[in-house]
Amino acid sequence: MVFNNEINRLKLWCGNRAEEYLPTQGSYGGIASVGYHLMYDLIFKLSTLMDRPFESKAAFREAILGMLDIHYEPCILEPQNNTARHMIEKTNRGFCAYLDEVLSEPGISGPVEIPYRRVIVGDEAKGLIEKFRTVWGYVNTCCWFPLMGNEPEEIKDKFYIMYDYLEPYHKELEKLLGLPQTHIYSYGETVFYPEHCEEVVEMVEYGGCESIYTDKDFSWAVYFSHEDTVAFAGSIVPKVKELLWAEQEHWDKFEWGID
Repeated sequence: MVFNNEINRLKLWCGNRAEEYLPTQGSYGGIASVGYHLMYDLIFKLSTLMDRPFESKAAFREAILGMLDIHYEPCILEPQNNTARHMIEKTNRGFCAYLDEVLSEPGISGPVEIPYRRVIVGDEAKGLIEKFRTVWGYVNTCCWFPLMGNEPEEIKDKFYIMYDYLEPYHKELEKLLGLPQTHIYSYGETVFYPEHCEEVVEMVEYGGCESIYTDKDFSWAVYFSHEDTVAFAGSIVPKVKELLWAEQEHWDKFEWGID
């Protein structure tokens, strides 16, 4: 049995709770910050269960409960005081109560429409990470084209543009790549460990962590950098240039910080 819809419902619950903490998040490690990071910690862990088969609801529930005490954020790993610890325990109780509600009979019915996201860890992730390195020359400890210093000369079809010029075409670009019907891989900087890749159906511009996206055949790549560049490589370059033809004066020009 696969429990993707139940996972999405749990992720939605966590996302809603995180938004409640966001307006008062304050400094890192504060009480609201602990709650905020705990929710996204849970979303990350839940995403590792997407498409994973379980023998029963009980086995699925047991797998989730086994994750509750595994954390990656320092403010959760080492709560600063009893109040923070109480918040973690209280939030976990609320989550467990909702988990049982989701799994109850007749339960909560109906699909949850949130973008597909599967976090990939273990041997599958190691294989994909190695392929990102060998095919695209990308590792998540340094920048990629055009910020890497030495251009990957072995990749002939490539160009970049500043995201400001791509932004009006972002949805058209996703459509050109077959999203959201097609699943693609994502890899890059992260605040979560263990090292991982993701299988997703959308591309998110830089929001604090650099990311590179590729199709499952590794025939093309799109890279969003921390300095607002977006690089394209491989088989999609001709079609992306067609899409961005009106912006060609900005191709391969680094214009960061220019008004």
